[in-house]
Amino acid sequence: MVPTRNEAGNVPLLVQRLRNSLAELSFELLFVDDSDDQTWRILRETARRDLRVRVLHRARSQRGGGLSTAVVLGLSRARGRLVCVMDGDLQHPPELIPDLVAAERAGADLVIASRYLPGSSRGGLDGGSRRMISRAATAAARALFQEARSSTDPLAGFFLCRAAILSGLEFRPVGFKILLELLVCTPGAVVAEVPLHFQPRGAGQSKANLGQGWLYVRHLWSLLRDVPGSGRRWKFGLVGLTGLVVLLAVLELLGGVLGWPPLAAWSVAFVASLAWNFQANLRLTFADVRRERSPLLRRYALSALAAGGVQLLVFLGLVGTNISLVLAGLLAAVVGMAANATFSLQLVQRRGRASRSPLGVEPLLQRLVRVSRADLGAVLDRQGEPISVHPGERYHPTRLVRDLCRRSGSSGVPVMWTDPPSGRAQARSNVELNSVIVLPTEAGRRDCPKVVLHRHRRTTFTSADLEAAMRQLQRVGRLAAEPPVERAAVAPPRISSPDPVR
Repeated sequence: MVPTRNEAGNVPLLVQRLRNSLAELSFELLFVDDSDDQTWRILRETARRDLRVRVLHRARSQRGGGLSTAVVLGLSRARGRLVCVMDGDLQHPPELIPDLVAAERAGADLVIASRYLPGSSRGGLDGGSRRMISRAATAAARALFQEARSSTDPLAGFFLCRAAILSGLEFRPVGFKILLELLVCTPGAVVAEVPLHFQPRGAGQSKANLGQGWLYVRHLWSLLRDVPGSGRRWKFGLVGLTGLVVLLAVLELLGGVLGWPPLAAWSVAFVASLAWNFQANLRLTFADVRRERSPLLRRYALSALAAGGVQLLVFLGLVGTNISLVLAGLLAAVVGMAANATFSLQLVQRRGRASRSPLGVEPLLQRLVRVSRADLGAVLDRQGEPISVHPGERYHPTRLVRDLCRRSGSSGVPVMWTDPPSGRAQARSNVELNSVIVLPTEAGRRDCPKVVLHRHRRTTFTSADLEAAMRQLQRVGRLAAEPPVERAAVAPPRISSPDPVR
């Protein structure tokens, strides 16, 4: 998939080199063109002579977002099992694509052509200033996002991925760093890298400018703000600082102004800051796991209390000295925050050890029924026949369930259906309603088994129940697999679940 803009001088040679490098593979060349020069005509003529070439030309009114929306459009239209994204200016050598494919066959979900691996080169970056800016932008991404650290070059424009990992992703790119968004939004992907010799640009001019730099800053902010779980350490630190302000303010009010005993003042201040931190962390830091209804939140609460115990011991040791009450509270809080960060982040990142054997259908079904608070769950095979039922042993899918399974099977995404509530002004509130959730066990697979969850109560399934079931399905899929090796490991089969159609 190649986005192009005014690349008439590069396209003929690029197409020829792509054909030569992909001669041993089944492929298509998809160009998304935003050009105002002869590029569109050259591509159209190339596509007329070679059916493996497809061209999507966007009129000026359709080019909002520039390169980023062009890449997103191309990803949505690509038809291969693998999708490779590269630039059209000849800085990305097509001869490297077979190496990317080989790394994917070795087990990687996402393969990146990196400019910063040993054996690579960045000769195509014009001037020392541009290289320094590139390095600074890469360092910022790796510092902000733990997921970006799986790559030495998270801002690369040349990468290959399995089309299955794109299923259900809702790209909201600001700027042109699509790979960074892909890394942040697919933290479970197995990433591999190959060295890239970044080539000098062919014909035409670079599109990089100060405006693109501002878009990159906006993109970083968008990922931090809108992707739950991203930048977790930074969000945790921000919440901790606000909690520290609450602690010191209450401590000064009670101990300094009202003259309470130090231990009583600290106890009330600690409870106030703990309540503040707990709510803020649930909404900001752990927003991606707070609905899993798993022991993670209980572990977080226990780690916060343990850190509070450490903070209390330090405070009691300092309060007998000559330092002020607020300073003693500040020093104790810093130690407590460090302990809380160590405990909490470790517990949230540790989502269970990987099992050496698959989980099994029945335990999987029991977990999904529990986290979604369903009354009954069933796993149906590809023909719609029950494989497992919980609780109970007998289950006959209704016509509605079969229709929902067909819909989920045609789209490869989850489906949720509920009885509509009464529209009467004086409707009864004790009427039990039916609701159904259908989950494909593999993202994007149309012929895979389905999980069907039923509820018959006064309250129907909600988006929170659907989200909890989806996340549990993803988490169990990782637990049922062999632990991945860092670079190009053999990828185990994973149960995953994309965003829903409701």
